[in-house]
Amino acid sequence: MQIEADFLQTAEVRTNVNFQSIFNLQSEVSDAKKNKFEKSLKLAKLVHQSVEWFKSSETKTLLEENGIEWGNTEVFFNRVFGWQKSFGYKMNKAGKLQVENARVVTKFKRECTRAENNGEDANRSIESLLKFANAEISGEETEVSREKTFATFSIAKDGLNGESGFSIRLTESGVKVSGSMEDQNIQSKIDLLFVSLVNQLNEINS
Repeated sequence: MQIEADFLQTAEVRTNVNFQSIFNLQSEVSDAKKNKFEKSLKLAKLVHQSVEWFKSSETKTLLEENGIEWGNTEVFFNRVFGWQKSFGYKMNKAGKLQVENARVVTKFKRECTRAENNGEDANRSIESLLKFANAEISGEETEVSREKTFATFSIAKDGLNGESGFSIRLTESGVKVSGSMEDQNIQSKIDLLFVSLVNQLNEINS
């Protein structure tokens, strides 16, 4: 509503609540996702090492001597890590990939960074890595998967926003902003719109 847009433009509101800062903080989630992915890779590598240990003849003998019955890898995952089979196998496969085909992991991360530098939303996850690796090893065309985008708004360079371009997107991981608006009146309206979209999405997902 216009009354709401006008309200957000007032000095009193912008002094106390900076919606642009909120969006900027939400965009930092992408950096947190990079760190989370790196930790997942470290975990996967350790899980693979544990599976190799479990499958060795020495470990089978050790388990028997201690009266422990872990009949297969699925049981091992569940008893030790509390994981279901599918998740455990994904982690083990990602760990094995790092040991046997590290170049694919490096290429995947490089492609994610390239996509992000182009303003795209790369999906840094174990699932996306394995999908990428399957295509790479099979000789198929590889592409990093993208996060789902729910809404987007952009202004081209050398146009309505002067020399600078501007874009804002609502994705699965939050609001992503690139550039800044010169016209604060337009910025306020965009802020209001995307706050409403975020609230609506939260209601749908709740």
